[in-house]
Amino acid sequence: MIFNKIEEYLVYGIAAALLYITWKGISNFLFSPIRHLHLPGPIPAKLTSKWLLMHDLAGHRTEKVHSLHKQFGPVVQVAPNEISFADVACIKDIYGSSTTCIKAPIYSKIGKLGLFQMRDPEQHRARHRRVSPVFAQNILLQLEPLIQEQVGILMDVVERKAGKAFDALHWMRMTALDVAGEILLGKSFDSLKGENPPPYTHYLDNVHLVFALWDLAPWLCFILSRIPLHKFQEFWKAGDYLYEYGDNALRSYIALYGRKSSRYDLLTKLIAGNAAQSISPLTDEEISIEISNEVLAATDTTGNTMAYALYQLCCNPKWQQRLRNELRGSDGREKSWSFQSVQHLPVLHAVIMETLRVYPAVPCGLPRITPPQGTKVGNLFIPGNTPLSMQAFTTQRDPSIFPNADTWDPERWISTLGGTVEMKNALLVWGRGTRICLGQNMAMMEMKIVITRLIERFTIIVASQRTHDDMLITDHFALIPKGGRCEVVFELAK
Repeated sequence: MIFNKIEEYLVYGIAAALLYITWKGISNFLFSPIRHLHLPGPIPAKLTSKWLLMHDLAGHRTEKVHSLHKQFGPVVQVAPNEISFADVACIKDIYGSSTTCIKAPIYSKIGKLGLFQMRDPEQHRARHRRVSPVFAQNILLQLEPLIQEQVGILMDVVERKAGKAFDALHWMRMTALDVAGEILLGKSFDSLKGENPPPYTHYLDNVHLVFALWDLAPWLCFILSRIPLHKFQEFWKAGDYLYEYGDNALRSYIALYGRKSSRYDLLTKLIAGNAAQSISPLTDEEISIEISNEVLAATDTTGNTMAYALYQLCCNPKWQQRLRNELRGSDGREKSWSFQSVQHLPVLHAVIMETLRVYPAVPCGLPRITPPQGTKVGNLFIPGNTPLSMQAFTTQRDPSIFPNADTWDPERWISTLGGTVEMKNALLVWGRGTRICLGQNMAMMEMKIVITRLIERFTIIVASQRTHDDMLITDHFALIPKGGRCEVVFELAK
């Protein structure tokens, strides 16, 4: 009798759940604020936002949205109240300096409030004015010795492992992490000095997933984070660990160097402010949040891009040799391969730019939300409070701007003397407008120095056919190689 009742309640429960899901899907479809626009898109996307979320969690969001644009055109409905654009002409309306769109609410749930998370334009403008000067090119040139020191350690590692399988993805990430540590925290993580990555990388690997899960199911995450198992506790405290590390690094730095240090790094500049420009320094709490966010942003993006550049040079030995010839024909060696000696070399620049185009570090759409009164995007008037985005992966593969767009071909940047206006306008890899990536100068300097020194000195080939499968793309906000490795073999070049 009891089992019959349980069975009956179970049937009622399942029926109620199915009824709710059905009604929710129908109401999403019928009462969507953008239904009147009659936008193309898959039916599941118009019924529930969970459809796109599943692709996101599986690491295929970017490729899925890209395929939708190929199927449906430049404007696609990807959720009951969300639109993806692919027309390059719309970039200025969504991301340009004069846009009325602001960052979507999801940014408030990605870590602690810093420049990256700030949604309010005025709040962002005030913080940007105080932080952006320390990332200027002239400041970074003073910090080049810190980068060169870490790259020198990397060169020793490569030479020691020459002739053997070498995980370029791991070592490029460790290089990016150590550079970020030196410049932003005042000390390296010493990742390049050991075979095993530092504990910091364990939390770094988990943090984006932790943020995503908290946004998806906060109550469930609250319960799971209380389970007294070591592995569970380690996983859920990823964000807390990274911010605590940044805070402790700042305290140690001030204790060691004081607030007016002669040391050349970005942390010194942030602590001091800029009295000449009437820019007061941030509070210690604000500084620790900013440097933590920057280390998080600078590691996987720069490290993964360098790994993909090396991978493509393996796949294209003629370009590898062409780059080596350019480097050896320059005066870079006499100038110790300084950044300024190689900065404008056309083949090097083309290799980096084409890698950024084909493998943008953040390939997915960066979500914005329209103002309450609505706004015009291209030829469409979009209602207020509508999430919308454009993804770099798609705009940077526009076949009308980049012929054979899926092919890695640096020649397109050389033949156009650094890229046409249309090519440059289609690049979203650094973002656009007031929200453009502050670290792009630092990233370009690091990438050009690393690729220069490695390719001038070594030849590089894939370790096996498995490397090609490993380097297929997935994305969890940042672009990530599917296999989590990039095994290559370095040999001393003749």
